[in-house]
Amino acid sequence: MRVSVKGSQDGAWGLLQNYKVGVDYYEAAELWLKSQQSDVVFCLVQFEGVPLGQCPRIYLARASEIAAYLKQSKNGSGYSKLYEDRTYKKGVGLGSRDKIPGEWSFTVKRIEDLLNSIE
Repeated sequence: MRVSVKGSQDGAWGLLQNYKVGVDYYEAAELWLKSQQSDVVFCLVQFEGVPLGQCPRIYLARASEIAAYLKQSKNGSGYSKLYEDRTYKKGVGLGSRDKIPGEWSFTVKRIEDLLNSIE
């Protein structure tokens, strides 16, 4: 299994920006997904609000899970950033909340599930 570690200190991971040129968010998510290797697991590390000396929050997800999540983001209109937890206060996302699924949390079960899903 390959692991790609993505760190953040602002509550989000920008993943699709380079794929968003001339296409909508759904298409950008598909382009991003096609560029990823199928055996990669993303390790998303969040430092925002974590005191010095404490462990950051960590999530594990496959590219297909991330792409599906990003397509549903912002009230179904899609988005290029993966937010840990954000409620939109204006625009098409008004009132909607993007929150990383609990099952992505770094746990022994999540690691075992991902290892068992290797093709």
